[in-house]
Amino acid sequence: MDPMTGDPAILLQDDAESAIVTIPADPGGAESIICELEGIHRDAPHSLLYRFFVRHGIRVNRLEIGRIPTGDLISALCYRHDGRSFRMDVRPADGISLAIQASAPMFASTELIHDYSRTVYSPRVLENSDLLILSADPQNQRS
Repeated sequence: MDPMTGDPAILLQDDAESAIVTIPADPGGAESIICELEGIHRDAPHSLLYRFFVRHGIRVNRLEIGRIPTGDLISALCYRHDGRSFRMDVRPADGISLAIQASAPMFASTELIHDYSRTVYSPRVLENSDLLILSADPQNQRS
């Protein structure tokens, strides 16, 4: 939950732990991501779409997240099929859910990371705080 708005949000932290990007999420999208990270598999729309990808040989390579001049967040799912590369614009929360299922890396634009690392209003991970960051267990990777 975003501590400022009370709305569901996804928090992505960079490898250097210097910035956290906040991605708004609808309750269904947030629930889908939590279930995937917790290993609870159900037939949510994101899971069905990922199973379709696997069945038809579509490989998710990465998710790219950025911001357009209006300030809105955007994302693109990059994938391969039949030896060709494709890119599809998706809502950030949907892309995150699919990237988690595919164990695909997620990239945020440099500008987006800098925006969040420079502001005093960006969320921080603190000891004994009420902010909870969920992450997939790297030992539990799926092929």
